[in-house]
Amino acid sequence: MPRSYFRPIYPRMKTITDRPAAPPSILSAEDMLTAREISDWLLQISREGRDLGRLWDEFCRRLALAGVPVERGTAILMVLHAIKEGVHCEWRMGQGVEVKPWHYAPGNARIYEESPLRLVHETGSWLHRRIDEKSAAEFPILADLKALGYSDYLCVPIIFANGMRNALTFASREIQGFSERDIALLQQIMPTAKIVLELMSVYRSMDDVLAMYVGREPGGRILAGEVRRGVVNTMEAAILVADMRDFTLLSDRLGDKQTVELLDAYYDCIIPPILKHGGEVLKFTGDGILAIFQDPSGIGECQLCRGGALEAAIEGQACLDALDTSRWGADVEVKAGVALHHGKVAFGNVGSGERLDFTVIGKDVNLAARLGAKCRTLHEPILMSKTFAECLPVPVRKLGDFSLRGLPGTQDVYVPA
Repeated sequence: MPRSYFRPIYPRMKTITDRPAAPPSILSAEDMLTAREISDWLLQISREGRDLGRLWDEFCRRLALAGVPVERGTAILMVLHAIKEGVHCEWRMGQGVEVKPWHYAPGNARIYEESPLRLVHETGSWLHRRIDEKSAAEFPILADLKALGYSDYLCVPIIFANGMRNALTFASREIQGFSERDIALLQQIMPTAKIVLELMSVYRSMDDVLAMYVGREPGGRILAGEVRRGVVNTMEAAILVADMRDFTLLSDRLGDKQTVELLDAYYDCIIPPILKHGGEVLKFTGDGILAIFQDPSGIGECQLCRGGALEAAIEGQACLDALDTSRWGADVEVKAGVALHHGKVAFGNVGSGERLDFTVIGKDVNLAARLGAKCRTLHEPILMSKTFAECLPVPVRKLGDFSLRGLPGTQDVYVPA
């Protein structure tokens, strides 16, 4: 779906419902009780968790049990995310629910233009269509539903307070389709459904935005209430520090736009392997990356997380080796040094007043950073500390004893065999 979801870009249109909205007076006392029960359930489940799939599955099943002939229901919700435009939650009778994200793509704007969603967003009215040759020619989605045997379709706009445009759709194979009673029942429930969906959307946005900017683990800790300065939690972890070679020289040669493109390409090589192997990216410092791999056992025997960190480093370097850099110049090379260490890290808030940073600190973080700087002088793509190398399930080779800037004595330094 296009970003135009967030603002009106089409002229106002007349209502597109095939019939006027049914008044609540056509509902029986039993129907009103059913609507109240479903609304109460929605409010309760919104306090129990953030599982959109579970909510949508149960919601559609409750509608079906209430006599609404829904056999397919979709919730199409926008998200605040760097690579995803939204989430598509589809329920089908007897098959359960499937939740899928959709990503930014050039064809999304055209799909939206041709969809019923554009009309309901602009009018604010519900759309009710019998699925026949005429409506199938009007909307491609109805042609698809007609081929699957559906006979009736309902599209409901859900506009959040921040302007995000969402929608719910319902389809039925019943010959009579959705009656005035069915629509009136849904109209009684929708104000509560909108509030609950908006609340879940806020939760999702907070999770996603914090994960994008501070990492999934720190984001979870922040939302759990760890927001006071001075609160520190210590844990065992493998530490990965990566730094691009000659970034300053490259950025001086390239324009701003090309520098950003090069930096993004570098990140696209280093970061996905970290995430793939269970790591958490905590910091970007220009061209530098700080990531950790936590030891789930908590007893220091971290072969799994160390192995994951090493695999991430090897795969990241392999990706850089294969990167086509010709778009930035024939003589441009993108290289990086990666340092791997294991030790104790302290999660905590540091800063001043109302401006804090949630980060990892400690002497082992400092050692990893100093080891990373040694990659350049030793001309090695991956360096490992002794504590990291000792428990690896693969052979390693000792490179020598070296002093690290700002640290006393010397450190044993290893490389993959």
